[in-house]
Amino acid sequence: MTTEQHPLEVYRRFQSYLLNGEFARVGEVADVDGYTENCVGLTGWTTGLQVALRNFQEHIASRLTDMAVTEHDVVEAGDMLVIRGTFEVTHSGQFLGVAPTGRRVCFDWIDMYRITEGRIVWRFLLCDWKGLLDKLTVAA
Repeated sequence: MTTEQHPLEVYRRFQSYLLNGEFARVGEVADVDGYTENCVGLTGWTTGLQVALRNFQEHIASRLTDMAVTEHDVVEAGDMLVIRGTFEVTHSGQFLGVAPTGRRVCFDWIDMYRITEGRIVWRFLLCDWKGLLDKLTVAA
């Protein structure tokens, strides 16, 4: 990993590893011990990559499966990266108190990262949980 990599390149590798279940490789692009994140509305602040990966697997990936990511806006500024996009997922497990519906739904998110020496050290993820909940609970 070189320090010349742009934050967007680091982020895209990070997302690829997460979405493809290559969790052992995430440490290539994230600070294993110092990584700090907040998935607002789900986890609060956590420190340590292994804690964050466990939270992702237990609270999101095992319940919202077949995740597809679309980036709509990307802003890079120094060591910071902000991305606005959508997730398209299948509701496969209980999520936000709603039993699995099997529905394929899309919801918005904004993800912010700080990259230091080619590794993600900080992440702040905002998802439209209310919009997702509305889609999961609307009558079919």
